[in-house]
Amino acid sequence: VTYFPDTIDQLSLSFTPEAIDGAQYHYSHGLKKHDGNCQRIAHGHRSRIEIWLDDLRDDNEEAWWASLWKDIYIGSEEDVCASSADTIEFRYQAQQGEFFLALPKQHCYMMSTDTTVELIADHLCKAVKARHPDRKVRVRAFEGVNKGAMVSL
Repeated sequence: VTYFPDTIDQLSLSFTPEAIDGAQYHYSHGLKKHDGNCQRIAHGHRSRIEIWLDDLRDDNEEAWWASLWKDIYIGSEEDVCASSADTIEFRYQAQQGEFFLALPKQHCYMMSTDTTVELIADHLCKAVKARHPDRKVRVRAFEGVNKGAMVSL
């Protein structure tokens, strides 16, 4: 099978991890409504997070969320098929097939919506606002290199 025209005799690829100087969170999730491979139930991201309180970046708040979301599965309540005292089970049908995942509860963080980066940013902004109700809040959540969303309250 030939994948390239005859004019190409070699292809080289190199990958370099994104340099993240500040807080970062490492999570996995699944997006059953996504058309591509993101519908796979436990694909993951290592992402920057930026949080402003009253228009000033807040390293402490960023570090708090980065710690909370270190190696976490962000699940959608819609995808829960069973739950026990110790475990949450997720299941959904997507274009690429049926997906199932069972994880210890302590490794899960639940959202009432899908877990797109846009909805994660919205969720984070509302959660930070609940922690700091008298402050102006802005959150910028990332999903990989140069992809993210910003929400303000």
